[in-house]
Amino acid sequence: MQVYVHRVHYYETDKMGCVHHSNHIRWMEEARVAFLEELGVSFRTMEARGIYSPVVGVECRYRHPAYFDEEIQILVRISSFETLRLKIAYEMTRVSDGELIATGSSEHCFTDLTGRPIALKKTHPDIDAVLRAQLPLSCSDAQCAPQCSSAQNKK
Repeated sequence: MQVYVHRVHYYETDKMGCVHHSNHIRWMEEARVAFLEELGVSFRTMEARGIYSPVVGVECRYRHPAYFDEEIQILVRISSFETLRLKIAYEMTRVSDGELIATGSSEHCFTDLTGRPIALKKTHPDIDAVLRAQLPLSCSDAQCAPQCSSAQNKK
C-alpha cells in the first residue's frame, strides 16, 4: 500500500464550501499515477512499451466532507489482478484528524496501441510480476482466497 497526499485547492470546493464530489475521482487518478511511478511502471513507461490501461470502472463512497486547504492522505493498493483486469482500491483520510473522507476503486484493462486487449503475463511478464507482487498475500499464490480463485483459474 502506498500513500499519496493531496492538499485541497479552493477551486475544488463548491458553493457549500466542501469539496465537490467529482474531485475525489481526480484524486484517485493522481494517487494511482504516483503509485505506478513508485513501482517503476509509470503510464509513460507502459505507453512507450505499447501498453494502454484505460479505466473500465470507477466507484467512490463518500463518508465525510473535505474542505479547502486540508491535506487528504490517499492510501493506494492493488486489490485484485486478473489476466486482463487490474483493480485498485483507495482510502482517503483527512491528515489532521484521521477521519475517513471516502473510499473508492478503479478497474482497468490492458490494451495494445490499437485497443486490442493484452495479457501482461504473456506480452510483458516483467510488468505483470511487478503488479502481482503488490497483491495481498492471499491472492499472490496458487492457494488463493475464494474471492480471487476465479482470477487465478483464468491464468
